[in-house]
Amino acid sequence: MATQPDLSGVSLPQIAAVIAVVDYGSFTAAADILGISQPSLSRRVQSLEQSLGVPIFRAVGRTMQLTDAGRSLVPAGRRILDELASINALGTSTRELKTGSLRIAGLPSLIGSVLPEYVGKFHQQHPGIHLEILSVQDHDELVEAIRLGSADAAFGVSHAVPSDLETRLVCYQEFSAVLPADTETAAELDAGLLGTLTLVSLPQPTSIRKVTDEVYRSLGCTPPRVITTVQRDALVPLSIASGGITMVPSIMATTAEVYGGKQMPLPTGTGRAIGVIYRPDPFQNPALAEFLHFL
Repeated sequence: MATQPDLSGVSLPQIAAVIAVVDYGSFTAAADILGISQPSLSRRVQSLEQSLGVPIFRAVGRTMQLTDAGRSLVPAGRRILDELASINALGTSTRELKTGSLRIAGLPSLIGSVLPEYVGKFHQQHPGIHLEILSVQDHDELVEAIRLGSADAAFGVSHAVPSDLETRLVCYQEFSAVLPADTETAAELDAGLLGTLTLVSLPQPTSIRKVTDEVYRSLGCTPPRVITTVQRDALVPLSIASGGITMVPSIMATTAEVYGGKQMPLPTGTGRAIGVIYRPDPFQNPALAEFLHFL
């Protein structure tokens, strides 16, 4: 006969231990943040697993990853801790946003371009709110951060948001092409030019690469050679040094002249819609509610 979980043994310190491991990536870092020893933290996690009757983490190489049960536990556990924090924070300081915290995630190219304008101005209006900026590599990681509660809000591409999340449009980000300054070009980008240049871009499924591939499809051609990198800051200098071409948000393309390159306009409307993505919640973080109102 299967052993029934003993939910009476679940405690807030156990839940906090699991959340800390998820947020900070390891048992060692989580124990340091919580101010306890690593064996004590491990015992909290193990006792919670025993109470629930299911494993929460599994070892993958040198890292610990959430099991399916753990992935289900984290959002619920985070809500418990958030609601407790909300109760403890009731009062004038919370209502007036003199204290609190807001975790904001974003794609690297947006953290360096779109995000500062909005987050910077929000900080000036509410300096008592502690802000934490998190970088994620692609849209899937961004959605995961919101679902797990690792971030309260995230700057990302707004057209592919799952139905369980919500988004608020922030801006439309135009793209430009960057190529070496001595490249002979016509007034507009065409298939003939693209057919001779090496493309330097991010790998799929990043939004920069999706926008780039759409330009090639619209002109009915494919790049003869492709150099891929996960380093967004390398796209402009690498494309110029290799005698190739890259397509990036126009604000990133402004560095072209520094590396001996030039900008070239792309077909009208080439770009991506940027929004702030968040999870609908009746017990919404007051700082998040104010940030959404600010936007």
